[in-house]
Amino acid sequence: MLLTNLKIAYRNLLRNKGFSFINITGLAIGMACTILLLLFVNHEMSYDKFNKDADRIYQVANLQTFDGGKYPMPNLPGILIETLKEKYPQFEAATNFNAWGEKLLLEYDTKKQYANIKCADPDFFKIFSVEFVKGNSSTCLDDPFSLVITEKEAHKIFGDKDPIGKTVKIDNRQIFTVTSVVKELPSNSSVKFRYLIPFKTVKKEAPWLNYWGNHNYFGYAKITKGTDITEFNKELDQFYIKHVNKEHKKYVFLFPLLKRHLYSLSHKPTVLTQVRMYFLIACFILIIACFNFMNLSTARAAKRAKEIGLKKAIGANYGLLIRQFLGESILVSIIAMNFAILLAHLFLPSFNLLMVRNLHLNYASLQFWIIILGVSISTGILAGIYPAFYLSSFNPIIVLKGFITKGNGGKTFRKILVILQFTLAASLLVSTLIIVAQTNFLSSMDIGIDKKNVIAVEINQQMRSKIKSIKTELKRSSLVESASYGSHIPYRVFSNGWGDNWEGKDPNYNPLITYPRIDPDFIDVFKPKLLEGRFFNKQNPQADSLCIVINEKLAKMISKESVIDKVITRGGGVDYRIIGVIKDYHCVPNNRQIAPFLLSLDDSPNYLFVRYFDGNSQKAIQLIEKICKNYNPDFPLTYEFVDDNYNSLFEGNKSKIKLLLYTSILAIIISCLGLFGLASFTAEERTKEIGVRKVLGASVKQLIFIFTKDFCKWIIVSSILSTPVTYYFMHDWLNNYPYKIDFPYIYFIFIFGLLLLVSVITVAYQSWKSATRNPIESLKYE
Repeated sequence: MLLTNLKIAYRNLLRNKGFSFINITGLAIGMACTILLLLFVNHEMSYDKFNKDADRIYQVANLQTFDGGKYPMPNLPGILIETLKEKYPQFEAATNFNAWGEKLLLEYDTKKQYANIKCADPDFFKIFSVEFVKGNSSTCLDDPFSLVITEKEAHKIFGDKDPIGKTVKIDNRQIFTVTSVVKELPSNSSVKFRYLIPFKTVKKEAPWLNYWGNHNYFGYAKITKGTDITEFNKELDQFYIKHVNKEHKKYVFLFPLLKRHLYSLSHKPTVLTQVRMYFLIACFILIIACFNFMNLSTARAAKRAKEIGLKKAIGANYGLLIRQFLGESILVSIIAMNFAILLAHLFLPSFNLLMVRNLHLNYASLQFWIIILGVSISTGILAGIYPAFYLSSFNPIIVLKGFITKGNGGKTFRKILVILQFTLAASLLVSTLIIVAQTNFLSSMDIGIDKKNVIAVEINQQMRSKIKSIKTELKRSSLVESASYGSHIPYRVFSNGWGDNWEGKDPNYNPLITYPRIDPDFIDVFKPKLLEGRFFNKQNPQADSLCIVINEKLAKMISKESVIDKVITRGGGVDYRIIGVIKDYHCVPNNRQIAPFLLSLDDSPNYLFVRYFDGNSQKAIQLIEKICKNYNPDFPLTYEFVDDNYNSLFEGNKSKIKLLLYTSILAIIISCLGLFGLASFTAEERTKEIGVRKVLGASVKQLIFIFTKDFCKWIIVSSILSTPVTYYFMHDWLNNYPYKIDFPYIYFIFIFGLLLLVSVITVAYQSWKSATRNPIESLKYE
């Protein structure tokens, strides 16, 4: 019986090649998209699970009080981890970790390259499961000048030589010895490194790391078995009060590593929300493909009515027929899955590039094939369940007497499916356009400074001592309008704090203030608008060493009147006099509110900024390279254009936009495939009607209109249904941004017009083919 049913299913596929092609193509595209998206979802959900005892690993974090609320921060004082280990036996192992690292020059023989150097304590390898190729995990960070390097980087630097014992010079100052070579941590690890040095070496060079008020490094810990984390967090809540005795309110807490990638420290499902969105998109695409199968199967029900009637007449029961039709559906699904795997394999490199991941299809994995088989069977059942029940329900007596009208059965159901298909497609398209508009708005909005025609040059330690001479020489050039230096790129300042005081300040009010450090020429390079007072003295900057310039937001916090010559007392009890107020500009990315900030003079800059005259970008780069090489010959120049750096802030959103755009297009393609199939069937079903109408004088245009109007009604209903749902979710999404576009209602009309046009073109082609046939042939049909 099984073999017979397979033969029947195979013959039906061959007999109805057009509809088989539509079904298999739609399902293959939907499945391929689903495979890629589920691959991504699985990767995101698997973060950090590879670590041994992952359920006992936690990120150590701070809860700080400012701006009238409590805010979790990952950055810790450099002294916190070792103090926690001393005070609490529950810390089985704990480590500091420099999550961002520091870009330093690494030199071996004649090879020079910039490398991102990170640091950690020896306990790092007791917490995270790192595979060692060479060396000892227990002792590799014991020596202050030891270096742990990944296998890939070791091969890049040392070639086929044994790296162990080899020495490299870092930042042209210190010699480090390679003590271990390790495999790179998996892509689903929250903690990654390529070069790792001891934290104690960094701490020795930076005594400020011993200050409790300085927060720079992340911390991780493995907690002893059996510890009640909820109770232990309550105990850690009192850490500062018991052991540090600080007046400002800070609290220590542990956050599970297994949740860290998906959730923020405030337990908001940040990444998890995106992962859920991708999972829903995968489901939507697959459901749309399944709808096509259901539509075409029920539409062609009359073609198989006699077959069903005969089988029932000779004893086939209801269950047997259901199994047959479900088997046919699963067969189509399995055939489609083979093409889907091929498509997924072909498009995986592009998908990885889009999502900035390194995913792969593991064909050797039994789990992979179990999932593939599971998706195939599930899709087959989902796509075939309604047609199977519908076809099996035919009354054999009525069928054999010829009372089944072609295609009448299931018409309402088919309309519902088409409406749902285009509702989902319309929602995806409108959502994509809104995200595009919001991203373009943020990337093009005025952030309060002029970032065009400015080059940012990274300053290393050796260059720092000569930066004034370099700046002076650059300013002499006719290519350069002005030059400046500072601690951060102006819209990416992450140095902030609270606790500053001024006359009349409420002692319970602790706003978070951002601290950009600059030089007097900053105003000429980035051109912020001075509202009151003056800027720093260019001729004698030292005279303004205890002066500050603040933005208008901070000025309004201090006083409703003029703040010029008022004093702000900063950490350490040092008084700074306000000499100027500038117009607000975004010193933090503009997906956040403008922050109150104060500008002070910088004596240890990280960036050199050069504004060149328009049209001289390449000549300006050559000039900068020449001058910097004269003063700093040992270090290759690293630079970028400031407006390019600004645009990079939106790369994450651009990836989401592309993914949504591609899935929206796929949804429309799959929906139109189904619409094309239904139009073909409808045209075939109404062949005689067309002939009669043509004989009675109907024109081709009239016939096309008659055929397309029903389909257009479905698109109109789809657009109406998609509007409130899309509005609800996208309006809520836009509210996450402090600076946002007005809700673009016009997009609903635009997408409605687009879908209507696409559907009319899809249906009109089949209508035109039927309408232009010779009426004599139409009347002879059947």
